[in-house]
Amino acid sequence: MAIRGIITGDIIKSGDIPTEQRGGLLDTIHQLSGELQILSPLKMELFRGDGFQIAVHKPEEALTIAVLLRAGLKSHTPEDSHRTWDARVSLGVGDTGFETDKLSVSDGEAFRLSGRELDEIGKRKLTVKTKWEDINAELNVSTAFADDIISGWSSPQAQAIYISLLYRKSQKEIAAQVHKTAQNVSKLLAAAKETLIQDYVNRYHDLITAKTQE
Repeated sequence: MAIRGIITGDIIKSGDIPTEQRGGLLDTIHQLSGELQILSPLKMELFRGDGFQIAVHKPEEALTIAVLLRAGLKSHTPEDSHRTWDARVSLGVGDTGFETDKLSVSDGEAFRLSGRELDEIGKRKLTVKTKWEDINAELNVSTAFADDIISGWSSPQAQAIYISLLYRKSQKEIAAQVHKTAQNVSKLLAAAKETLIQDYVNRYHDLITAKTQE
């Protein structure tokens, strides 16, 4: 029985997104799901117009993917948009007892943890629930802090974070890609608390890796 990371989410206030931007939003989600396969093979399905589910083959990479998904949405927000694109995302990590080609009819511990947490997410925008209570206890507070940081990212900050975390590029390389100075990129990453977010996802990665190797 495989251990997977299941991300269930929905776009925040999708009803406020103008009709002419809906196509761009869906294209962005598909684009991100393709780019994020650098970290792990994954499968994504959209449902209800503003909802999505992603099965991450490597559970140790699932939190980084969840964070980068939100960063990618924020960074692709059209300049004339009245609201920054973002999503509520719930990560469940556990066994998948029944996997099919369609996520909507698959089942297992990871699916149930992810779905239940999204139903109970309240005002939060990021939750993590694993099959291991010691990991849940450790990540509970750090996830709340990380969620607060991520929710405050501007589109330029999210863009810099996305490139840095996904492609491991230097500030100079990021600057060349986004047509900014290295000093400006440094300020964006500092304001976005890149070091703290990196520590957060690295700690999750180490915890999950240790559990899956037991």
